[in-house]
Amino acid sequence: MSIASPTRLTGNEGQAFAKQYLIQRKVDDVSWQVLWQNPQTNEFWKEYFPESELHGGGPPEFVKITEQEAKAEFGSW
Repeated sequence: MSIASPTRLTGNEGQAFAKQYLIQRKVDDVSWQVLWQNPQTNEFWKEYFPESELHGGGPPEFVKITEQEAKAEFGSW
């Protein structure tokens, strides 16, 4: 069964998607961002906390990014 890949997920939905489909490639402890990759499709995802002023950084947001964006934001992994 094939599942259509979304382009943006928030909170529990994003975390469940990451747990099921993605592998963690790099963590940026300074900016609180994580680079993920889907090993089946080679799609890259960035996890970040857009509401960082909230306790615990607020809910995470996952957004699909290009490989070029991944390299620009995270360097090598």
